[in-house]
Amino acid sequence: MSKIKTQTLIEITICAALALLIDLMIPSPSWSFKVSVKMIPIIILALRRGTLAGCLGGFLWGLLQYITGNAYVLTLVQFVVEYFVAFAVIGFAGFFAPYMQKALKEEPTNRVKQWAIASMATIVGSLARYIVHFIAGVSFWGSYAPEGQSPYVYSFLVNGGAFLSETLCCIIVLIFLTRSFQPLLRVKTSGY
Repeated sequence: MSKIKTQTLIEITICAALALLIDLMIPSPSWSFKVSVKMIPIIILALRRGTLAGCLGGFLWGLLQYITGNAYVLTLVQFVVEYFVAFAVIGFAGFFAPYMQKALKEEPTNRVKQWAIASMATIVGSLARYIVHFIAGVSFWGSYAPEGQSPYVYSFLVNGGAFLSETLCCIIVLIFLTRSFQPLLRVKTSGY
């Protein structure tokens, strides 16, 4: 692992804690439909500091889910997959960090470009997370499918609905954040 600066470690910790706080304060109405913006702190972290920081922030958020008793654990493998791996891959939004930082520096008034980058980052991070949840849904939760329904269909419906609704909510909020709070996304120091 590369050397990570103290400031980045602090940002990772703060963003993971914020994600947990949002998750605890704003409950979702159901398993498959989520009006939630809890991924935003991790996506912002990833857009600021890159993929590694985003993945570490997501991993820490997953750990905090367990520590606070906010995790549903069937088996150790399911726990690792759904809380460490699934939350960590939200950090893949960091693939877009160089593009966001360049757009903020060179074209600070080009909101459309910033919105597009934030939206793509959200889709990538969220899709990566929900692919992991889909696999876990088939592997670990498939037995909960209604009788006669394939575990694949069950997992797709439950996780697909959550993916679409949560991703859309995050994109909408991030569009407003990129418009109003550019300093939140901009990094003045280089590296990790």
